[in-house]
Order: sequence, then C-alpha cells, then structure tokens
Amino acid sequence: MLATLWWTIFTICGVWGQTLVPGVDFFAPGMAISLRWQRPMATIALTLIWMAIQEGAGGLAFGYGILWYGVLFALLTVGRWLLDPGSMQFQALLGVGLGLAHFFLLYLMAVLEVRAFPVGRVAIECLLQALVYPAVWYLAANLFPEWLKRDEEPAS
Repeated sequence: MLATLWWTIFTICGVWGQTLVPGVDFFAPGMAISLRWQRPMATIALTLIWMAIQEGAGGLAFGYGILWYGVLFALLTVGRWLLDPGSMQFQALLGVGLGLAHFFLLYLMAVLEVRAFPVGRVAIECLLQALVYPAVWYLAANLFPEWLKRDEEPAS
C-alpha cells in the first residue's frame, strides 16, 4: 500500500515535470529505481502505466513509448553488467545515452510519419533529457524509502 502511494506521488510529479518541460521523460529515473529495488512485476506494471501516459499524451503515432522504454531497459540491463547502477557516473552516462536515443527515435518516428523533423528543437530536448535524467534520478533515489527496498539481486 505504501509503495503504491510512493509511486503514485512519483507519477504525479513526473506528469507535472513533463508538463513543464515537454519532450523530457521524467518517468525514466523511476524505471531505473524500480528495476533496482522493486520486484519485476512492480516494474512491469509501472512501465505499462508510464507508457500509456506517454503514448496518450504524445503527439506521435503509437509505438514511440514502446521503443523508448525498450531502449531504456536495454541500456539499464547492459549498463548494470558494466557499472554500479547506484553510481552517479552510470546514471549520467545513461542520461547521455537517453538523449541520443531520444534524437534517433524521434527521427525514426518523423520519417515513418512523413513529418518535419525540427532538428534545433529536438537537439534541445535531447540535451535537456541528458541533463535532467541524472538529476531526477539522484533526487528520487535519495527520496526512495529504505523500507521499500528489497535486497538487490546481482546482475546475471
């Protein structure tokens, strides 16, 4: 029950953040925290909720959110084998990777939808994603209650 409350507050703050800074995903740090400290089913449920919010609120055709969270999951999984998932260096590097992924995924969606691709605006969004992700992760990771953490499982 308390975990549901914490994640609900996190999600509301994420929606608020995305309203203030369009084009930046404020839910991505939550996925990193949930993958590290929560049960896999909780992470799947949260990701599905956040994906539905992204797909419903976004102006792109269906599919961007699925690709985005797929890339995020892959980066988190591979990165966990190489670096400590609790380190700021890993999260900063992940932020850069997400900024690049944002650029390429938006380009892919623009080509598929035969839409204009505003490079300047997208580049700013990518830079903001790279800068905001580690900051939000740091804040959320430090606010995440100790009693919600389960034992961390080593990377396989």
